[in-house]
Amino acid sequence: MTCPGASAPPLAEQVARSLERVADLLEGFGENPHRVRAYRNGAGSFRSHAGQIARRLAAGTLERLPGIGRELAAKAAEVADSGTLAAIAELESRIPAAAARLAALPGVDTKLAIYLSTRLHVETPSHLRQLVATHMLRTIPWVGPEGELAVRRGLTELAEG
Repeated sequence: MTCPGASAPPLAEQVARSLERVADLLEGFGENPHRVRAYRNGAGSFRSHAGQIARRLAAGTLERLPGIGRELAAKAAEVADSGTLAAIAELESRIPAAAARLAALPGVDTKLAIYLSTRLHVETPSHLRQLVATHMLRTIPWVGPEGELAVRRGLTELAEG
């Protein structure tokens, strides 16, 4: 196991970041929270066992790591072979145009933009301002008051800029 403060070897970190990106996109689209959590847990497992990833990948024993099943082991192999995950491109291709526009706003990341667009039908900065003004944005589980404040600041910068 690696030390908590040590940086993960490049492959483990690349796999972990890819799995986190998939988790963010899935969460933004409102997909199964258990699947989202599996991707996040898998990313953590790859980081925790970073020194073993290349060896286990070569030996075909990634599935013996905690939280790594057949699907995540295949994703890791795909990242090792190609440097990327096709699942990311597929999920990104589903991002609605309105979400892409919202993601360009300061304080709004892709995950939040997808959620706003697909789940709450927010399409413009003025719609977003209404959510912020009524404190509804903070009710989104991962946003909270701090995230709402960041979006409020971003909208203020946009209005002043």
